[in-house]
Amino acid sequence: MTIKGYFTDHPESAGETYGEHFKVAFSVSRQLFGGAVAAMVHAVFPKFHETTASERIHSLAHCLETGNRAAITPMRKVPCRETLNQAS
Repeated sequence: MTIKGYFTDHPESAGETYGEHFKVAFSVSRQLFGGAVAAMVHAVFPKFHETTASERIHSLAHCLETGNRAAITPMRKVPCRETLNQAS
């Protein structure tokens, strides 16, 4: 494998450029980090963020399973919320 391949093979297998894949992967990590922080706050103060972490996890999974990667953006608090609610 070439050095370039380390950066392009996986994104190409997902049908994305390196930049597109970076944006989606970074957005997923931001969503997971936000959910982790909410879960930590919930651990200390159980009344706060009662469903935030689980809602983000379910929404992210739904986005990825349905191929709606464009909905996973840094600006959305909970991606795919609308389509997840419709699927339930």
